[in-house]
Amino acid sequence: MLNYSLPKYDMYRNRIKQARERGDEWETISLENDKEKLEKFIEQQRELNFWDITSEQWVDLVNLQKDAERNTIEIKYRTEQAMLMDEGQDSDVTIPQDERSSWQLYKKHLLDQGFKPKVVQNIEDTTLKLLRRLNNNTVDMEPIKGLVIGNVQSGKTANMAALMAMAADWGWNMFMVLSGTIENLRQQTQKRLFNDLNKPGNINWRGLEHLSKKSTYGQRAQDLRFEEDSADRHFTVCLKNSGRLRKLIEWLQADPNKQKQMKIIVIDDEADQAGINTADITKNERKTINKLIVNLVEGRDKQGKEITTKYRAMNYIGYTATPYANILNEAAPESLYPRNFISTLSVSDEYFGPQQIFGVDGMEYDGMNIIRLIEKEELDIVKEIHDGSYMMPTESLKDAMCWFICGAATMRYWGYNKPISMLIHTSQKQDHHEYVSGVINDWFATSSKDRILERCSKIWEDETNELTLEDFKEQYKDYGRMDQVREYPSFNEIEEEIKKLIYYPLSNIRLDEEQEFEYQEGIHLCIDNCKNSGVTEDGMYVRLAYPDSNNMPAVAPVFIVVGGATLSRGLTIEGLISTFFLRSVGQADTLMQMGRWFGYRRGYELLPRLWITERTRDQFRFLSTLDKELREEILHMDTLGTSPMSYGPKVKNSPKCSFIRITAKNKMQSAEETDMDYSGTSNQTTIFENSKEILMNNKLITEEFINSLGVSEKNSNKHAQGALIWRNISFDTIYSGLLKNFQFSRRNKVFNDIESVKEWIGKVTEEGNLANWNVIVSGKGKANQEDNNWKFINGSVDKVTRTRRKQNDNEMTIDIGVLREPKDLIADVDIESLDQDTKYLVEHYTPTAAKDIRSKAGLDLTPQLIIYLIDKGSKATTTNRKDLEAEEDIVGICINVPGGRRGSSLAKAVSIKFEDTLFNNEGDVEE
Repeated sequence: MLNYSLPKYDMYRNRIKQARERGDEWETISLENDKEKLEKFIEQQRELNFWDITSEQWVDLVNLQKDAERNTIEIKYRTEQAMLMDEGQDSDVTIPQDERSSWQLYKKHLLDQGFKPKVVQNIEDTTLKLLRRLNNNTVDMEPIKGLVIGNVQSGKTANMAALMAMAADWGWNMFMVLSGTIENLRQQTQKRLFNDLNKPGNINWRGLEHLSKKSTYGQRAQDLRFEEDSADRHFTVCLKNSGRLRKLIEWLQADPNKQKQMKIIVIDDEADQAGINTADITKNERKTINKLIVNLVEGRDKQGKEITTKYRAMNYIGYTATPYANILNEAAPESLYPRNFISTLSVSDEYFGPQQIFGVDGMEYDGMNIIRLIEKEELDIVKEIHDGSYMMPTESLKDAMCWFICGAATMRYWGYNKPISMLIHTSQKQDHHEYVSGVINDWFATSSKDRILERCSKIWEDETNELTLEDFKEQYKDYGRMDQVREYPSFNEIEEEIKKLIYYPLSNIRLDEEQEFEYQEGIHLCIDNCKNSGVTEDGMYVRLAYPDSNNMPAVAPVFIVVGGATLSRGLTIEGLISTFFLRSVGQADTLMQMGRWFGYRRGYELLPRLWITERTRDQFRFLSTLDKELREEILHMDTLGTSPMSYGPKVKNSPKCSFIRITAKNKMQSAEETDMDYSGTSNQTTIFENSKEILMNNKLITEEFINSLGVSEKNSNKHAQGALIWRNISFDTIYSGLLKNFQFSRRNKVFNDIESVKEWIGKVTEEGNLANWNVIVSGKGKANQEDNNWKFINGSVDKVTRTRRKQNDNEMTIDIGVLREPKDLIADVDIESLDQDTKYLVEHYTPTAAKDIRSKAGLDLTPQLIIYLIDKGSKATTTNRKDLEAEEDIVGICINVPGGRRGSSLAKAVSIKFEDTLFNNEGDVEE
C-alpha cells in the first residue's frame, strides 16, 4: 500500500472528515460497492478540484480513516480518557520529530526510566491533545483555562513535564508550576523537572527560583532571552503562598518589553489545593491566593489593577486527582473555572489505584485482598498513645511493623536497590507524632528480638497464605507486568535479612563529618513534620530524606515514616509496602489525596498491605465509585461533543454528609442539585439476608410477577441469548407486582426506601424524562432450553452463579459485591436497527460504551429492570471469593435508569451553576 500519511493526501482526508461530520455512512463515502458511481465521482473531482488519485486509492483512504476512527473509539472506551472542549479551534501543532527536540529527548528519558512503549505513546497522545487546546498568542483573546484530571500517585508530574517539553519545541518559553504550600515538596518538584528536561539538545532549559524584583543578576526577567529565535526555555516552581505569588507577578511585569515576548503556560499542580476561592462568591470576594493566581492569569498587577502591557500568550492548566472543587465552586469569567477544556488522564495497566485496591460498588471490581481492618477497641489505645499515657503499640500496629520488616527483608533478598518505606499516619498533630514514634522506638528497644522474629514468622505465614500469587492474578487480571511478578520466598530465605533489620537499633538519619546524609543497614525512624526542620544536637536529621541516585547505599535503605500533613499530598513515599492509617476525614478530596499507597509497585507487587478502620475502607470504596462515575460522565459527554461552559460535570454526592462530603462547603459554592438525564443511576441488590423464609418468599413473588407479563419477545441479540425480555412495562406494574412486597436487606439503601423511589420515578415519567420499562430475566446459556432450571408459564432461564466477597465476615448476610452482568445493559437493544459504527461498538462491547449504544438504539429514556436467580450452591472458583452457602436460591434485582432527576431518597448529584448573565449560548463572555 502507498504511504498515505504524506501531506499530499490531506485534501482527500479532509473531504472524508467533512462527509463524516455531515453524518454520512462509510459505504456512502467510499462507494466501494458501486464501481460505476465511484468512477464517476472520481472523474468529477478530477475536473472540479484537480484530484490526482485513482478510485482504488480513494477506497484505501476511506478504509484507513474508518480504521483510525474506530481505533480512537476503542482507545477512548478502553482507557476511559476523554476531553470536554469549547468550540475553539485546535492549533496545528504536531509531534516534534527531531531527535534533539525537547520532546524526543524526554520521550527517550521515559523509556530509559523503564516506562513501557505503550505508556509513553499514551503520554504522547495526551500531551498533543492538550497542546492543541492551548494558544501561543492570546494578545487579542481571553487566556486559555483548562483542567486535567489525573490520579493520586499516578505519574502526574511525568505528564506535566511532557507538556512542558513538547510546548517548548513549539515556542512556549515561560513555564510556571504552582506547587502546593510545602517548601520541601516544591524543591522536590523543581529538582525533578530540571533533571527530567535538561538534556543536551535544541532547547536550553533554565530553572529559576524565588523570583522577585530583587532577583540576582542573571535571574531577572530583563537578563533572559524570550525572543522568537531564542533556544532558551525558562521554568520556575512557585509555592501557592501570597508572598511568593506577589513577587512572581512583580518579576513577570518588571520589564514590559520582555513581558510582551513571554509565551506562558501556568501549570497549577494540585489545583484543588490553596488556590480555590473560599470567600463568599455572591459578594464578589476572593481569598488572597486565589485572587493572586487570577491576577497572574488575567494579566493584572499584584493589586488586581489592569495594566497596558500584555503577555504574548497566557495559558492556565490545573492538574488534580480530586477535581470536585475545581468544577463545582465558581464559573465567573475571571475565575479559574476550566472553561476551555476538561481532560481526563488514563492510567497504565501497572497502576494500583482506588478501583484496583478498593473495588467499585455494583461493578465487577472487588478490590484486592491487601486491606486489614483495625478493630474499634484499638482506637481508644491510640488516643492514649496520643495523650502520652500509653507506651505500647497496638496489636495491629505490631502486625503492620512486622509485615514491613518481612517485606523489606524480602526486597533486599531480591536485590531491590531503592528506598523501602512504611507509613504511619494517625493524626495531624505534631505532638502526637512524637508520642507515636516514641512508642515505636521503645518497642523495638525493649522487646526481645526473638519475640519480634517469632511474630514476623507468624505474620509472614498468615499474609502469604491470605494473598497468593494466584490470588493476585485473579484480583488484578489486566496487570501489565504479570509475567514479572515474583513469588514470595520462604521465611527461611529472608530470615537473615530480618535479623539485620531488627538487631540494628532504630535511628534517625545520621549526618557524616561532611554533613552529608549517612544511611545505616537497620531501620530509619523518621518524623516528617514542620517541627523537625533541622539537625538535632546529636547530629541526626529527623525528617524523611531519601538518598538520591548519586548516594544510594549498597543495601536498600529502610524507613518507618510517622507524620501528618506533609505526608498527605504530593510527597511520594518510595517503596511503600506497609501503611497504618487512622485518620478520620469527612471530605472526599482530602481523603483521596491521603492515599499514599496508590501508585506503581514494580518489582514488589505482592507486598503492599494497608491497615485501616472499617469506616475508612467503606469511605475509600465510595470514593472509588465516585471517581469512576465522574470519569465515565466526562467520557459520555465527550462523546456527545459537549463543552465545559454549556455543561458542568455532575458529581455524585453522598446521601449522608456525616459519612463523607465531596469537598468543603466553601469549595463548592456554585454546586446545585441537577438533572441526571445523561449519567443515569444503576442500583442492584448485592447484599442479602441469609434467611430461608425471606429468600423463598422473594422467589415466589418474583415468579408470580414474571408469569403475569405474558409471552416474552424473541430476540436475535447475541448479548441476550440467556435472557427473556418484555418491553413497555409500566413502573406501576413493576412496583405493585414485585417491588412492593419484595424483602430487601437493610443494607440495600436505595431499595429500602422503595416508596420514595416510586414517587421519584412517577414524577420524572410524568415529566417525560422516562419511558416505560423493559424487563429482562437473565441467565446463563440460552433461554427456553429444556434443561433450564428456573421455569415460568411462558419461558425459562438458567440460574446464575455468584459467590461471597471474602472481605465480608458476617455469616447472617451475604455480600456478593456485584450482581449485574455487563452484557445485560444492552440485552434489549435491537442490533439490526443500529448503524454500522454502533454495531461495531456492540461487536467489541465494553460496559463503558453501553450508554452510547442504548442512546443510538433509541433507548436513552428507557429504564431496565433486570432479574437474576442465583444458585444457592454457587462455588467459589478463585481464592479471593468464598462459596455462596445460601439457605435458598436468591433473587437479585437491578434497576438501570438512564435519565431523570435523582431525588432525595437516592444518591444526589451536584453540578456547577452557570449564571446566565455571564455567558451566552456559545459560552463566550458577554460584553
